[in-house]
Amino acid sequence: MILSAKIVCTLLALFFVATGWMKAGGHPHMIEEFDKFRLPHWLRILAGVLELIAAPLMLLVWWLPTLASLGALLVSAVMVGAAYTNFVKRPAVFGWGTLVILALCLIPALAFNPLQPLLP
Repeated sequence: MILSAKIVCTLLALFFVATGWMKAGGHPHMIEEFDKFRLPHWLRILAGVLELIAAPLMLLVWWLPTLASLGALLVSAVMVGAAYTNFVKRPAVFGWGTLVILALCLIPALAFNPLQPLLP
């Protein structure tokens, strides 16, 4: 279980490096998407920066799993907003896709939870 959670965390980190870079860097596709949904560009930049902060933390899963858990929680918050936007402003299939990514983000968040030793 722990090995699979580390692999999932690593793959998600690589995914969020790419998407965060595209959002924060102003990739034309991301600009178009935020314009289409009438979302402010400061939100695009904020989401990208949060992803770029969370991704390196998630890559630390092999050495510091607690920090990876915090990164996964941070990016999960971004994914909640993405899922909401996709369910409200697109066909449901897009919303379900973001919920799958959110669920995958919760795997390392729960597997390496720093409060876990305190729980019964």
